[in-house]
Amino acid sequence: MKKTHKQLVILLLSLAVQRTLHAQALDELGVKKGIKINGSISANTVAYTASGIDSRRDPFNWFLQGNLNINLFGYNMPFSFSYSNQGRQFAQPFNRFQFAPSYKWARGYFGNTSMTFSNYTLAGHMFNGVGVELSPGKWRLSGMYGTLQKAVAFDVNNKETYNSAAFTRKGWGWKAGYEDKGNSYSISFFRAKDDTTSLAFVPPDANLTPRENTAIAVAVKQNIARRVFADVEYSVSVLNRDLRAVKTSADSMQGSFNLFKNVLSPTASAVYFDAVQAGLGYTGNFYSVQVRYERVAPGYTTLGAYNVVNDMRNITMAPTLQLFNSRVQLAGNVGIQTNNLDKSKTSSTRRFVGSGTIGVMPNEHWMINASYSNFSTYTRVRPVHDPYFNNPLDSLNFYQVSTSYNGVVAYQFGSKTVKHGLMLTVNYQLASDAQEAQQPVQTQKSNFYTANAGYSYNQLEKGMTFTAGGNYYIQEMPGMRTYFTGPTVSAGKTVWKKKLRLNASSAYNITKAIVNNASTRNSVWNGTLQAAFTPQSGEQQAATTATTTNSKKITGRHSLNAGLNFLHQQAVTTRPAFTELTVTVGYNWSF
Repeated sequence: MKKTHKQLVILLLSLAVQRTLHAQALDELGVKKGIKINGSISANTVAYTASGIDSRRDPFNWFLQGNLNINLFGYNMPFSFSYSNQGRQFAQPFNRFQFAPSYKWARGYFGNTSMTFSNYTLAGHMFNGVGVELSPGKWRLSGMYGTLQKAVAFDVNNKETYNSAAFTRKGWGWKAGYEDKGNSYSISFFRAKDDTTSLAFVPPDANLTPRENTAIAVAVKQNIARRVFADVEYSVSVLNRDLRAVKTSADSMQGSFNLFKNVLSPTASAVYFDAVQAGLGYTGNFYSVQVRYERVAPGYTTLGAYNVVNDMRNITMAPTLQLFNSRVQLAGNVGIQTNNLDKSKTSSTRRFVGSGTIGVMPNEHWMINASYSNFSTYTRVRPVHDPYFNNPLDSLNFYQVSTSYNGVVAYQFGSKTVKHGLMLTVNYQLASDAQEAQQPVQTQKSNFYTANAGYSYNQLEKGMTFTAGGNYYIQEMPGMRTYFTGPTVSAGKTVWKKKLRLNASSAYNITKAIVNNASTRNSVWNGTLQAAFTPQSGEQQAATTATTTNSKKITGRHSLNAGLNFLHQQAVTTRPAFTELTVTVGYNWSF
């Protein structure tokens, strides 16, 4: 092995000892296996400038990411990391390291990772610490301990930062279960507590309080007969909303029987929640049906999940049907949904809810799909067009009751070397405001209409692609109507023996808004140029990989990429016209 490669091995081994992701098999340890390395490392930079407005992002950012696996005499050590200069600017940094070794039926987690016990205890919350999963035979055991949230101090000179302030929050938990022939039984426990000493000062006008939480879930899944199955899960959570509250002999959970009196200090600020979900189903040869019941108490909170839809009770039936050798598939989910379970609100809603889909694929050319839904939804929207723009304020969280209709028709044709495709997508959505009002008011409703049409062309042998499309969008709200429309086009071509890939795209969108009979118009043009250079083509890389394995040398595949994005937005009454230019340059090494 070359000197540089040996130095890389030493460096990665030292990093793995500190903090390190993914699974490795320790039971295949053998000196004869030698040392092997595979993975990828990428480095990217982003430069930005704006004219006509204040900059909406930093002028320069860089990102370093890697997924590496070192096989040392049969011992796999996967290592994943991501690092950026943006980590210095955010309360909970972007930079993270993860390491998850495994041995037969045992797996560990170290660094920044996540685990899930149940939907209502620990459910995918990131933590910095350690975890373990054991599956000896039919038993399933899990445990974790770590920091769920680090302390972020208040900036008394800027009240906008109050929302990002936080106490240090530690958490731990375990789950034990047993599985056999499709049957399973489990119990999970999770506990989290804020460190009241982690913040030196909390302003009197701040809403932040140190909290404590204990949550338990019991789940059973049982096959009653050959085609009949049932499952049930019951969860309880106790949240102490302020650890500084005066302790009393009786907390807000009235009654002499309190499961949590020994694991949670009773205070006047403690609240109790529970949730239950159960199902009974039957599976036939070409159909199935399942009846489900779900109830989540108002305000249900667990510090092991980022958000839980609560204050609702659903009773639904979900049938499925497959016809004509699965060329036609139908699925539905119908039932009754109720809110205001504790009768604390001035009004309650009881409504019919349901969803249904039908998919038809008569042959290899056609695909038709239609769906309907009117369930309540919780949505978190974040921008996805720019993976390097991590502004935590550029997001949207909302809870709504909506009815939606969707339809998709796609048709593909052409030869083995030239492919054509046509697609039409339409959507209608009726959304009603789910926020509570102090006084009875008329329900605020919004209508959304969306249509997209597109054509694609792909000439496989010459590496040429072309797509063109258009979109049309209407939003109707009380006192406001918004139109959004415009064409998009993109083209790509590989040259120089498929080593260089060139892409260009352009989109022009026109927005027109009518608010209280006053009309405004705005247009945005966005153009993008991209280039990716790979010295070795796919065929050459496959041959190199084989040679690499036999000779035990590392060569790998290198690639360079560069992109330029230009955006121009015309002037409106509230601001002048402006332009933005973003340049990205990156390097990737996979081996």
